[in-house]
Amino acid sequence: MYLTPIHFIDLGFRTFMGNPFSDPQQISLRQGESDFRLLDAREGLVVTLGPDTSFFDRPSRSVCRWPGTLTIPRQSPHSVPKRSWIANEFATFLYVCFGGGDVKLNRIAALEKQKEILLTAGEGNVVEKIDLTKFARERSPPLLFLQPAYLCSSSNVAIQSVPCDASTMSWARAPYVYMTRPVDDLWNPAILCLAGKTMIWCERIEPGESRDYALGNVIATTANIVSKLRPTSQAHPEDRMLAAVKHGRATANGIVSASTKTNADNSFRRRLREFAAAVAILFESIRAREGFFVCELTNDSDAPAYVFVQLNKSDFYGGSGLVGFAIKLLSSIFRLSHLSLGH
Repeated sequence: MYLTPIHFIDLGFRTFMGNPFSDPQQISLRQGESDFRLLDAREGLVVTLGPDTSFFDRPSRSVCRWPGTLTIPRQSPHSVPKRSWIANEFATFLYVCFGGGDVKLNRIAALEKQKEILLTAGEGNVVEKIDLTKFARERSPPLLFLQPAYLCSSSNVAIQSVPCDASTMSWARAPYVYMTRPVDDLWNPAILCLAGKTMIWCERIEPGESRDYALGNVIATTANIVSKLRPTSQAHPEDRMLAAVKHGRATANGIVSASTKTNADNSFRRRLREFAAAVAILFESIRAREGFFVCELTNDSDAPAYVFVQLNKSDFYGGSGLVGFAIKLLSSIFRLSHLSLGH
């Protein structure tokens, strides 16, 4: 078989189009502008940075970078006030043990010219690109998401580690989650990229509506979502909206927040009750086997809510830090034992 010049031209064309950096519509960015382009299979994305522009990424996710880019490790995507050394040591302790404290990510910056960076979502993962400014224009609150789901974000996105209340603990199964919001005007896109298994499904929940999701598949929700663990043997309460109007926004364990009590003693007791409820929910989610509990997510606010769900999951999630490792270990032990079957 003889190779004609057409074969070589076709081979070169296929090689060029298979390059993740090749784009039929090449863009030209100005200083401060960035672009996030998903690959065809959504297994990664190409980030294009304008001159003197930067973005944040998760360590070990950058595959290829053009020359002329600078990586600055352990940068915070939000302004951190000056604190004493004791406060800094405490933040480090929270990060190592619980996954809390200050968020530290890699900052990748383009120096003088427009550059491109190729990122991978990880083995078996796909990427979901989220524009946070669309949520803000609809008056939706900040987005809460699992820490391991983070892939990258633009430089105009603020990310903070916040402790979980009893409601968030129902779907997060972790002591801390990331909260993100845009920091600039609402017309400049604030991009957040999350990574999940197989496919990430986004669902909009209108005020008063409720959904049931499998335990462990939810990776992100807006802050106006109230979550509750419910055994699958119990039917979904159709009158939850009426109950929410009567009793106010209930916590995940059914305890109504004591908002009418204003003295310091009652506030301290309320915080203790909320902490105890969160610990109880965390233990229930650890020992609950998939198929025995569902997450009941309800929008009790007057603004639309959003839920991001991954169709498949590979392992148990328990957050970052030493406590996260212990949660994942206990979850695997409980799932393999008979203890969770007796609930």
